Amino acid sequence: MSTTSEQGNPGPQRQTPAQANEALRAFVRAHGDRPWSRAELAELDRLRAAWRAAGRAGVTTAA
Repeated sequence: MSTTSEQGNPGPQRQTPAQANEALRAFVRAHGDRPWSRAELAELDRLRAAWRAAGRAGVTTAA
């Protein structure tokens, strides 16, 4: 099975912790004061995981 990078497309870019944090904050700000849907909660979980991964990786610059 071919992966995306084997097909010549760039793989996912690593975010710095600050970039991941800003993406998470922007998503929450844009959501506003209303109930969260399942899809929105799933995206929030994905953004949190990306933020945690960026912190663990200690990435300091965008790839």
